[in-house]
Amino acid sequence: NKDNLIKIYKALQMARGFENACNQQYMQGKIRGFMHLDNGQEAIPGLVDYAIKNGDKKYSYYREHTHAIASGVDPGAVMAELFMKETGTCKGAGGSMHIFDKSTYFQGGWALVSEQLPYAAGAAKSILIDRALGVSDNENFEKQDVAPPADDDRISIVFVGEGGAQNGRTAELLNSAAKDNLPLLLLVIDNGRAINTYTSDVATNGSVFDQGKHYGVPGLQVDGYDAADVAKGGKAVIDYV
Repeated sequence: NKDNLIKIYKALQMARGFENACNQQYMQGKIRGFMHLDNGQEAIPGLVDYAIKNGDKKYSYYREHTHAIASGVDPGAVMAELFMKETGTCKGAGGSMHIFDKSTYFQGGWALVSEQLPYAAGAAKSILIDRALGVSDNENFEKQDVAPPADDDRISIVFVGEGGAQNGRTAELLNSAAKDNLPLLLLVIDNGRAINTYTSDVATNGSVFDQGKHYGVPGLQVDGYDAADVAKGGKAVIDYV
């Protein structure tokens, strides 16, 4: 509906505007070190803002500024982190590729390809353990002997590029998720190339969303250039997980 589309559009504009500002500051030498921008992939933070909840555990790769902001992390704190300021999400020590925010369960950008995948699986497993043990997080994010609500629908979501999806960790993740029926969403952002390596140069099958079939894990392909398609398809998958 119109209200949802406006909400998604605002998230797209925030993502593009933030990354453009980062680019300007980087070109002026005010942001240093490595920096990977997300321009053209704004439909993903649009989905996160639209359908992912605060309590969901989130793991991203090194192009994660917009994922963090869409998860509810303060944009000023993210920018401060890029400027190596004390007010940054990691007090300026993490930089562009390592945004972290405990209050939104945004557990970092990870610099190495596919490095984040096993951690996301562990986070999904921790949700099941919370339910089994009857424990939950208190206001200080420490475990307390209070059971999660009966309608606890938290998930773990992990972002990876299609290059990372060809990594062996992806197979391990899918096997683990299937074996333990983990509440885990693997979101592959497929732009056809891993930096300068085209998918067809390293893989005989570029249909990443089909990789889970062997493990009984369903996949869905959506059009990343259509934010409404990403939001509708993504919401359906999130509800399924």
